[in-house]
Amino acid sequence: MSQFKLKKIPLLMFLSTFPIYTFADQTTFQYEHNWKSMDRIHGDTIKLIHKTDDSWQYEFKFGVTEGGGNKRDVLYDDMQGGSGGVVIQKTITLDDGWGAIIPSLELGFSKDSTLYQPGLKYSYKINNDWSTSFRYRYEWKKISHAERYKTAKISGQQVKYVASSNTGRNRLDWALIYSGIKAFNFNYTFNYYIGDYTNNSYKALKNGFSKNEYKAYNNKKTDYEQEFKITYNYSKLFRPYFSISDVSKSKTTDTRQAKYKVGFNYAFGQSNSKDSDFAYKTYFKYAHHYGLTSHYHGDSFGLYTDFDKKGYVGLSVNTYNQLKNRLFFDDIVSSYYQLYGGYNFYLADQWVLTPNMEVRFYSGGGYKAKSKENLPHYQLGDVSDSQRPGVRYSPALKLSWLQSDDIALYSQYRYEYRKVSRTKREDSVQGYVDNRARNRFDIGTDINLSPDWNVGYRFSYLKGNYVLHNDKKHDYQQEFDINWQATKAWQVNLAAEDVAKSLHSDAREAKLALGLSYLF
Repeated sequence: MSQFKLKKIPLLMFLSTFPIYTFADQTTFQYEHNWKSMDRIHGDTIKLIHKTDDSWQYEFKFGVTEGGGNKRDVLYDDMQGGSGGVVIQKTITLDDGWGAIIPSLELGFSKDSTLYQPGLKYSYKINNDWSTSFRYRYEWKKISHAERYKTAKISGQQVKYVASSNTGRNRLDWALIYSGIKAFNFNYTFNYYIGDYTNNSYKALKNGFSKNEYKAYNNKKTDYEQEFKITYNYSKLFRPYFSISDVSKSKTTDTRQAKYKVGFNYAFGQSNSKDSDFAYKTYFKYAHHYGLTSHYHGDSFGLYTDFDKKGYVGLSVNTYNQLKNRLFFDDIVSSYYQLYGGYNFYLADQWVLTPNMEVRFYSGGGYKAKSKENLPHYQLGDVSDSQRPGVRYSPALKLSWLQSDDIALYSQYRYEYRKVSRTKREDSVQGYVDNRARNRFDIGTDINLSPDWNVGYRFSYLKGNYVLHNDKKHDYQQEFDINWQATKAWQVNLAAEDVAKSLHSDAREAKLALGLSYLF
């Protein structure tokens, strides 16, 4: 048996351009708010970034938009998920001061597409004050099955045709950075884009089809952006910034607009360093899900940071395949993006009170299918939670009793308030969906069977102001999970969940999840 003390990372809890400061083995939280001067639409980006002492960097992120239906000048209202993903890169330092090369790979998701983006960056320090970089990326965007095909009546016959194309885009970036003033960094970036469709698609006419033509900006296949950014080096850990960019507004005209960004990077300090305010551990987490009856596959992945028993924060990207029995990244779209965290108050030697919060931003991937046959009602194991664009706020209070070093019991109350984007509350398939709320009561236990094995059980009772299951406003769920510490860094997680399958019958479904956790 390994002498490493098992740290359980509950599998289903997880479901519930400026570089970061270069501490070794460090995690950084980034928040950014943006606004475009002519579109007048607000948005937000949230990231967790972990950099290891051997120059690997892992970035998990998602974007949120405000003002459903392109409502202008709306701040933090009618929010919904936009896109999310993960970026992995490695910095390779060259000899004799020749700078560094940085290969990278990005995997991104939106409600109707998947993005694959490999890239290569060269960075060079000119002197103590000036540095520059060049980067090339190829961006391939694959459209989901539900968006790719449509049917139309042509010459009296119903014809199925390809309505949307996948796209391939080359991206070239040049950046110039000045750091000669101690308190500030100044950054100028120029981006150039050139792209095209990678397969043919068509627009239906009365008597035939016309081929779609790719347009990026001003009826051309090229576009460009410019950005000027100022970063204030308030401390080694906290760095706010502001930027203004020149971006295009339309694919068919030469109209351009300003895009403003304001945000900050906050580094948690060096992991497990005595110089840090608190030691912490950061984990990469991945899980694959499958419904035994609905036959839908899904994936969840992100970063989870544990602050040495003081609390935790995490970010996850959650996706699913729109078609049944499709494994992994086959026709995958985003479901929701989640930010969660909590803080531990030690009431006594064996009692811990943990106020915590989960916020989910739903992108609406798959919700607007034209028929119930293609509509993935059950892929997430929660038929009472609409997948339409919007947000869910879930504050909670958890009380744990640490009966011994190997046994913990807990209870938790969570209030879940679900807001659906105002313009997406009604459609022809699912009807009308309004904002809704429910109360959730959890009891559970975690048991360390050995230094390498842990098991857990949770029972949940849900009471809502709307139908949850079997035409009733209450429901229950059960979860059993097993966790195996395979090595000091790797943990294997297996879970089975008993969930409702239908709003209008007593049918239930088993959902299985197989996951991995990696301690950086």
